[in-house]
Amino acid sequence: MKNLLEMKKIYHYYGKARALEEINLKIEEKALDAVIGPNGAGKSTLLRVISGLEEPDRGKMFFLGERIDGLKAHRITKKGISHCPERRRLFYDMTVEDNIKMGAYCLKDKAMYKKQLNFMFELFPRLKERRKQRAGTLSGGEQQMLAIARSLMSNPKLLLLDEPSLGLAPKVKKAIFTAIEKIKGEGTTTLLVEQDAVLAMNVGENIHLLEEGKIEMRGTSEQLRKEPRIKKIYLGI
Repeated sequence: MKNLLEMKKIYHYYGKARALEEINLKIEEKALDAVIGPNGAGKSTLLRVISGLEEPDRGKMFFLGERIDGLKAHRITKKGISHCPERRRLFYDMTVEDNIKMGAYCLKDKAMYKKQLNFMFELFPRLKERRKQRAGTLSGGEQQMLAIARSLMSNPKLLLLDEPSLGLAPKVKKAIFTAIEKIKGEGTTTLLVEQDAVLAMNVGENIHLLEEGKIEMRGTSEQLRKEPRIKKIYLGI
């Protein structure tokens, strides 16, 4: 498999506070990688830097071999990176269907649009039932489904998922993560940020532990499950 995304010695600061320190990360095509770590570790910042919402202060970032650090977010989106942000960020006064359409603004191929829309409704049947309903009237779980669907409508090469289980009931979390596995099955490369390490390690092939802005440990899910510190702090066993 070839590398889809590569980050080399990425640093990012908020004023004098260092949010990311010497991040080296490679994401292979069609992989599902997960980043775990405590609150405030820099997980969301990592995704915001990749998608161009924030610019790295130092380092280089490549997507499909092309350097992208310094590009504006809309240009990175057009190259095939889609960001599903923490806390959904939906257009709450618009309908479910119109929110989904907003995710496809870069997609010019009408046949691909129809294919993606059908896949979204297969993935999340409740969205099809509520397609004419305002997004703000949906439950938290339905809103998360809509946020993921909107992010997928552009048929991205790389999907960034930020805390998709946040604030959801266990049953809804399970449904969301079943959908994430189906997304991977369709061949969409995914980088998942998730505070619930158990969920992340159940779906992720490669796991990156981010603490205080640094990747302190990485390996396959199987490898990290055997690490005493991971077991004690993140898995509770």
